[in-house]
Amino acid sequence: MSVPRLSICIPVFNFGSFLGETLDSILSQTTNDIEVLIVDGASTDNTQEVVAARTATSPQLRYVRLEKRGGIDADLAASVALARGEYCWLFSGDDIMRPHAIQRALEWLCSNHDVYICKHTICDKSMRFLRDYPIFRYDRSREMEMSDPSQRREWLVAAVNTESLFSFMSGLIIRREKWLSTEPLAEFMGSCWGHVARLMALAQSQLKVCYMAEVCLDKRGENDSFQERGVVNRFKIAVDGFVGIATHFYGADSIETQNVCRLLRNELALLSFFYARDRAIESPERENRPELDRIFAICYSDGGFRNWMARALYQRLPISWYRGLKSIYKVVRAPWRWLHRQLKRDGRA
Repeated sequence: MSVPRLSICIPVFNFGSFLGETLDSILSQTTNDIEVLIVDGASTDNTQEVVAARTATSPQLRYVRLEKRGGIDADLAASVALARGEYCWLFSGDDIMRPHAIQRALEWLCSNHDVYICKHTICDKSMRFLRDYPIFRYDRSREMEMSDPSQRREWLVAAVNTESLFSFMSGLIIRREKWLSTEPLAEFMGSCWGHVARLMALAQSQLKVCYMAEVCLDKRGENDSFQERGVVNRFKIAVDGFVGIATHFYGADSIETQNVCRLLRNELALLSFFYARDRAIESPERENRPELDRIFAICYSDGGFRNWMARALYQRLPISWYRGLKSIYKVVRAPWRWLHRQLKRDGRA
């Protein structure tokens, strides 16, 4: 049997209500050189039926059901281990592949990098467009040898979010042989960032990375399974996970760790922490305020006037200020979002 050029690896758990739309966006583009692999972490919904409805007409589609749920880190690793392709496109069971994205990805693979990072949009849960999501300040394609400190730091300085360090699974295409050349790091399995730690480990010797500055998929928003245990826990996953990985490989005081904190601040802005504070007041049994304060201190620990000001505002402004601002925002948000969608549709945004 010939080795497929690309495997689309989709680890899922109870995503049956979304998986059909995801598969249809992918299967319409597949050829004999493409494999689509579903690794089901023992779902209790209709996932198996959704896949079965498509296997009869799509020979490239393969379904593997695990005996029990291993969590995203373990199930993702299992999907790559079970894949047959030279490259693996890690993909979520609720995101949507753009038309012609697979063909474009195959063209990019000719540049022979170890990891490719794709650009995407952000949509709401019903897949209505909200905004583009560039990963760098200057949105152009770029390359990096991650083991080279100067290239790595130049890459990080230009980045605006943690997707530059592999945080978004659906945006990653990896060389399978490279991935399998190292073992998973046990201390990060279960953190939700086991794949990030594994790629960072590979980067200690050699890892050629390429950012593809063209939209390949649409990300379904408002469907974050990491928030199952609350907003504060979601923040904890992001901050402890990424800062822990950066500290493990580069040290607590390194330029890399400082940049990771900056990227996290871009994603978890001050208003996000006020939102979490509000939730902690409304639901103290679910949201841990001391834990939130600890996470904030890590995220905004760097020197500089802006971080000093953020710390002062977080500590001293009453939550009533945030609630008033939120009320105003709700009034103006709806017409603005409608206008932006119209402009985007007309190609003017």
